[in-house]
Amino acid sequence: MTAAAREPLACQAPSRNRRADFLAAVGLFVVVFVAHAGSLRDGLFFDDHWHRATLRALGWGFNDLVESATFDLPGELVSLWWQEQPLQWRYARPVAMLFMKIELLVTGGSPMGVHICALTWHALTTVLVYLLASWVIGRRGWGFVAAATFAFQPHCVFGVSWIAARNALVSGFFFLAAIYVYASAPVMRKEREEPLSLGRFLAVLVLWGLALFSRETAIGFPLLVLVLDWTRGGRRLFVRRLPAYVVIFLLTGAYLYWRLLVFPVAGPPSIYFTAPSGAAYLIWAASKLLHMLFALVFQTPMFLGLATYDASISSQIALYGVMLALLAGMVLWYVLTSRGLRTRWFWPIWVAAAFVPVIPVFVMPHFAYLPAAAFSVMLGVMLYGLRGWWRPAVTVLVIAGTLWSFGIYRYLWRGVLRSEQLICADIRTDTPRPRPGSKLFFLNLPVAGIYTPVALREAWELENLEGYVLTFAPHPLMMEYPCVVERVGQCELVVSVEGPGYFSGLSGRMLRDGMRPNSPLTAGTFVAGELFDTTVLEGNESGIRKLKFTFHRPLDSDDFYFYISSPERPAYRPRFDPAGGPIDRRAAKLFALARSDDADQRRRAREQIVTLTQPLAIQLGDPIQGDFRDPQLVSDESLERVQDWWRTVDASRLLDESAAWHAEHAALLRQRRHYFQIVDFATSLIRSDLFLTGDGTE
Repeated sequence: MTAAAREPLACQAPSRNRRADFLAAVGLFVVVFVAHAGSLRDGLFFDDHWHRATLRALGWGFNDLVESATFDLPGELVSLWWQEQPLQWRYARPVAMLFMKIELLVTGGSPMGVHICALTWHALTTVLVYLLASWVIGRRGWGFVAAATFAFQPHCVFGVSWIAARNALVSGFFFLAAIYVYASAPVMRKEREEPLSLGRFLAVLVLWGLALFSRETAIGFPLLVLVLDWTRGGRRLFVRRLPAYVVIFLLTGAYLYWRLLVFPVAGPPSIYFTAPSGAAYLIWAASKLLHMLFALVFQTPMFLGLATYDASISSQIALYGVMLALLAGMVLWYVLTSRGLRTRWFWPIWVAAAFVPVIPVFVMPHFAYLPAAAFSVMLGVMLYGLRGWWRPAVTVLVIAGTLWSFGIYRYLWRGVLRSEQLICADIRTDTPRPRPGSKLFFLNLPVAGIYTPVALREAWELENLEGYVLTFAPHPLMMEYPCVVERVGQCELVVSVEGPGYFSGLSGRMLRDGMRPNSPLTAGTFVAGELFDTTVLEGNESGIRKLKFTFHRPLDSDDFYFYISSPERPAYRPRFDPAGGPIDRRAAKLFALARSDDADQRRRAREQIVTLTQPLAIQLGDPIQGDFRDPQLVSDESLERVQDWWRTVDASRLLDESAAWHAEHAALLRQRRHYFQIVDFATSLIRSDLFLTGDGTE
């Protein structure tokens, strides 16, 4: 794979042809809308609910827009009984929030309408990638290929489909616009240096400012301007534009002073932000940058990775070596195919510089949006620079592989969304609109559902609705293990779980350590609260297996609503005062057969009873689960207890309700299941904890 000497690369746009550029732009819009059409049905997820609430409640002023992107725990979000240290996330992104507010106003809050806005932002940015790639390569066709790879870049799935990541799209658009306007300024005219016009320079500053106040990663713009000019015109151009650099760096200094010293920021939680400290931090930062670069280039999950929360770098040194070797191979390909290109180092520096500001922050896939734009230009150069039949063959392979990864990411992302949306769907199925001031208590809530109270406030049009998490599920997306919830008296619940236990794995440790850094949760720990007190009955720092919640009012108070997440239902509402009911004719016949003198008939009937009732018991968190350890209910005493339980909870009615619920939400359940199937397959090949489950790294 070597450079094509007959067709040298040069940073100059192809001859003007507005019709060709217009057709290319239309084609890219089509590519974007076809590729991301599935996102139109994605709905809302996670931070989306909070942004909608704050944007509606606050005004149009600068401070209002800043506050609309502020998150507090505890606060109006949800209450966590173990939290001792308040947490706050603050972002200086008023421009992005302004556009989100406009989108809400224009679309009337329609999730599909807001997703159409996201596709439009992404399509506009894709057109800018086309213009930059065409400027670099000098061929519109290959500029289109480069832009198309950005249009369906797998990591863009998250940025385009997640409304809360709109800041990445808005900032990316204005950032690329600033780069394009600056780069397209002529450097020479008739052997004479061309000055940078004041109008163009002011336009660049405005575009950069819009990008910077949409997302902080645009802070890398001054460095890229220096690199771009140096690679294009060398020392002469660099000296010629010193006044422009002075202005840009003065503005950069003013922004950093305001952002770091004036802008009010409470100490960000350690679960989200790793503050620089000592020489070891440099090694950690370098390894994390390596992971993000590798994830971008080879389209692996950019969520957690090896260099992350409390990870041991030394234990993964072999994997870092593999990543470094593979990236070196890609760099060699780029070096060989970019000969003669003056700005050859500008694009890889852009990729790395766009990742540097987010190194201290918990990794999320939309962090790759801005680096992906530059990498797509690099990819266009790498493909165009191939010789002979290598060029079409490798281009087809790259596009096919990218589309394959894009499809996998769509399935993964859809499964993540559905994990949260199923929680709200389950609650709304069984709970009529509560009265203002009601309290919602969640057992085994997946972390993905932490915004459930906010989502329900909008759905029910209730401002005064409080949410309390009693336990989080060990897995961020689903409760994978049964639990037992026992009512003791009028005011007390005892909750126990097998498996890894609560606060286990990486997600559990982050939730515990970030909110309770100096007080471990061990057996005997007592935490007093306003509505209830909590006692740890069994467990240690590795996981909590049994908890007691003592409420200050009866559990069946009219304004108390309890929900249990389980492998059977994402948020089922148990009744602590079940009315019960008679056993219907079918169930009575089944229990009669379970007592038959015919041993084979008796065995089959008892197995059928277990098959029917065990999922219900798991759904309810009922202690009767202990009788199902024997799948054949050999013990007559167990059979008698199960029959009494059937009558008490009116199991016949519950079976019909559960069947109807699963049928109604079959599509959402299937899409969630696809996520776990893909992850299970991936982790069977690569032993790495990519999704905060605690598996594979310890």
